[in-house]
Amino acid sequence: MNLATQQTQHSQAGLLILMACALVLAGCATPLNITTDYDTNYNFSGVRKIAIQPILRTPESAAMLSDIQIDRIDTALADELTRRGYQIVDQNSEADMLLAWHLVTQEKTDIRSYNTAGYYNCWRCAPVADVTVRQYTQGTFIVDLIDPAQMRSKWRATYVSRMGREKDAAKAAEERRKTAAAIFADFPPGYNATVTH
Repeated sequence: MNLATQQTQHSQAGLLILMACALVLAGCATPLNITTDYDTNYNFSGVRKIAIQPILRTPESAAMLSDIQIDRIDTALADELTRRGYQIVDQNSEADMLLAWHLVTQEKTDIRSYNTAGYYNCWRCAPVADVTVRQYTQGTFIVDLIDPAQMRSKWRATYVSRMGREKDAAKAAEERRKTAAAIFADFPPGYNATVTH
């Protein structure tokens, strides 16, 4: 198989991964590594109602997501916020903050070299280097909470991982739940984890 054929297959595989993923990040074997940043001068104590914004389909990665996948991601985020005491509202005019998310994908190459001479008992053999080349899709999932009056992001969570395809629907749903919980684990910053009314 030549390199051009391999690259085409990897590109097609990347598209299939995007089309089959259930919260971008389902099926990832690595621990969740979420980074957050926020406006330290912003008062998050008054946030009670959040409106999830429609995804923009202009970026290439967003255009590849199906409506079903977008709904699953929205539901996972909304369920976690509801569990934490927030109310999800349909109208931006009712919201204390707006939630917008997007996905950025990038094709990556993982090259590894192994010296296999030590594995065989061959005293006349020259050392042999075994090289493996694997392409994968790295996904960066970004969640912004935006002040509706200023229309500026006041809190952001970012999750970077290798994207995987998960065939088991129940397992994928559980991964979405865990990812959403990890994303909002430190929200709101400086306050109790659960909103009290």
